[in-house]
Amino acid sequence: MRSSFASRLAWSAYTVAQAAMESRIPWDSTESLLRRQNRRVRRIIRFAWEHVPFYRREMVARGLHPEDFRSAADLDLLPLIDGQIYARNPHLFQPQDALPTAGLVLQSSGTSGSTKQLRHDRRSLLLALAHGHRQRHVLAHFTGRVTGYRELNLVRDGSVASQIRSFYEDHLWTPRRVDLTRVVLTPGELPLDAEIARINDFMPDVLMGYGSYLGALFLSAARRGLIIHRPKAAVYGADSMPAPDRAYLETELGIPVISTYQSTEALRIGFQCELRRGLHVSIDAVAVRIADAGGRTVPPGQPGDVIISNLTNRATVLLNYRLGDVAVFGSEPCPCGRTLPVIDSLEGRSDDLIHLADGRSLHALQVMRRLRTASSVERIQVVQQDHQSFSILAVDAGLPDRKAASSALVAELSSLTGSHPSISVEWVDALPAGANGKTRLVISNLRS
Repeated sequence: MRSSFASRLAWSAYTVAQAAMESRIPWDSTESLLRRQNRRVRRIIRFAWEHVPFYRREMVARGLHPEDFRSAADLDLLPLIDGQIYARNPHLFQPQDALPTAGLVLQSSGTSGSTKQLRHDRRSLLLALAHGHRQRHVLAHFTGRVTGYRELNLVRDGSVASQIRSFYEDHLWTPRRVDLTRVVLTPGELPLDAEIARINDFMPDVLMGYGSYLGALFLSAARRGLIIHRPKAAVYGADSMPAPDRAYLETELGIPVISTYQSTEALRIGFQCELRRGLHVSIDAVAVRIADAGGRTVPPGQPGDVIISNLTNRATVLLNYRLGDVAVFGSEPCPCGRTLPVIDSLEGRSDDLIHLADGRSLHALQVMRRLRTASSVERIQVVQQDHQSFSILAVDAGLPDRKAASSALVAELSSLTGSHPSISVEWVDALPAGANGKTRLVISNLRS
């Protein structure tokens, strides 16, 4: 429902005031950023203690009180939770006696395609919009302006991004001279030549979408001899962009490629700067740590599961939450000068696993690295039917010997599994996307 003009104006003023600080916060001293984070930690813990059944129960069981939480490091005193725990009893993570300002119930398909709902209050949604100016200032390096440029979004209808965009349009008033001019297209809905024609007619300064789709779009255009408008920057999130696709866009076409890190549970988590060497984490809005399988924090440089605590949302409180991604924190500050900590690499989903008959599991990261090195094929998807049956989808990007590459893929996957499974290799023009528009590298039909 569209808000009244007075309400839209009031919330717009709030968002503008928050956004005005965004040009300096990423450059604040580490001490200042941690003070800001810790204030929000204490506030969300107090709120959870007073109003959220799950955390009140767990803190009482552990003999904990709000005063025991002084910084983000103390959040691991809470139980480690994940999407399955939340999905079983979502109401336990929502306030029972203190309703935040009405916001939005986000419908997320998740990586596996299963639907879940997460409530966000209006204030947290508008803070996320203000935080987006951190990325806007990065894009200004390429577009020459923070506002008023043309942006084309290639996202599926009903995606989380489109849900949030509709919310902003219904609850905010933004003068045309400072807003963006936007066009939204559903990827793959139009024939390729028609989709490219729409892009060429609009001539966006910034093209946004799924990483797997943006790269495939430009490569498909080149293969068919179609001319496609080159934006000043391409921005992707939701899934990864294959390294060869990114190299093609940046090196061959001269289009800077920038990635973002977002989730339905925490909205904006990180963004790439102009140097594009890693993801700056907005620790003032979301506490992030990298942990091993037992939930213990690992040092920088070591991969592990991403554990988040959303510090701004009071409609669904998620603290010490295993997001399902695997990442590596960097050990050095970014040369750009921003003081926000940096994730060096975001390496995929922790549930992208191949399960072996002997009880071992292989993560997509280790599987893909080995297969790519052995075969020189970059775009690969592995589907596991059972312990002894696999299929590999591979994209031929000008290989000199497809037969040799097929043999290398089969041999390497057999070596990885330590057995002699049945493996088929199929060569395709592009890897298929799931119902949520994202492309998974490993799909297992087995449960661990």
